[in-house]
Amino acid sequence: MDGPRITPQPDGSLRVEGGAALTDDAGFPIETGERAFLCRCGHSANKPFCDGSHKRAGFSSESGAEQPRNRVIAYEAKLDGRAVTVTYNPMLCSHAAECQRLHRAVFDPGQKPWIQPGKGTLPGLRAVVYACPSGALRLAEAGGQEPEQLGPDPATAEIRVRRNGPYEVRNVALDAAFYGAGASERKYVLCRCGHSGNKPFCDGSHRDAGWTDGDDT
Repeated sequence: MDGPRITPQPDGSLRVEGGAALTDDAGFPIETGERAFLCRCGHSANKPFCDGSHKRAGFSSESGAEQPRNRVIAYEAKLDGRAVTVTYNPMLCSHAAECQRLHRAVFDPGQKPWIQPGKGTLPGLRAVVYACPSGALRLAEAGGQEPEQLGPDPATAEIRVRRNGPYEVRNVALDAAFYGAGASERKYVLCRCGHSGNKPFCDGSHRDAGWTDGDDT
């Protein structure tokens, strides 16, 4: 095996090997060995690690039916005389809300359409796309789409445990098929609440279910 890798276990945990950095929501390291098993059923009393609760909970790693939200929506504008297109796939979105935090003028659920790139700046759009943990947001400029949109520090292999949310993964190989139009194999989010209809990926269901880190029932 070359480099860090995540392997979803059938009806079980996520096996992590190869030395990927595991961090908490604030970016502080979580101590682990060369191999770790991460909970993805949402019931472990030792989160983020698996304690076997998936067996008691009857967790299934099967995904639901094909999701109608699996589509790419394009929003076009001109900024500084340059044509830009922001694309968004709702199925990939983990609702981290980095877009609203960093560039609310463009990404505002209270406006229609909710993405209006013409209200922003190119640096602002780039910052949002770099920060988007799921790859649901992409940016294409006149010269072509930037590959993977990983930002100024593209090499770090990391799994970040988002509080009350998914695992945010960068540069870790995944032993699973990638679903979702425009999905990135280098930047993606994995479900840890057990509710996603797109397992092993997060589809934002933790928010709809009101799931929290402390919910082990």
